[in-house]
Amino acid sequence: MVRSYQVYWIENEFADYFYGRERTFYNLFSQLESAKGSLHTIINTQVNYITKPIPFLPTKRMIEQGLSKKDSIKPKDNEMIVEESGCGAKIVITERCIKLDVWGTKDWESFFFEILRKSDQKLLAIDLKNERFGWLKPIKQRKYIY
Repeated sequence: MVRSYQVYWIENEFADYFYGRERTFYNLFSQLESAKGSLHTIINTQVNYITKPIPFLPTKRMIEQGLSKKDSIKPKDNEMIVEESGCGAKIVITERCIKLDVWGTKDWESFFFEILRKSDQKLLAIDLKNERFGWLKPIKQRKYIY
């Protein structure tokens, strides 16, 4: 069974404000997938406003560096496929999202999330099909003493 994730780089102000209320992000991205016509255009504008573009070359290099120990990498333009003993992943880097399709053991999800976590960005992973979502690197809350 293939598990699909979309990873978005969320603008700092929105990530900080909505920390702990990630379901709001999930609902927005879920509506983007199902909306049609002018509603899709409006929601897409909202998504573009709260997300940052994914820097293609640095992201691709970071993933390739993390995969350097794997022998079975098949890079092609904006996607990479990795397979080992019946398990694997397909990564597609788009302008606003990293799409990750994983099959086999759950170790592959953790492996790729660990690679992406090394970036110092506020990345939110969303599995629309299974209604799962969360930060790859939890946001540290500042505690003020009064």
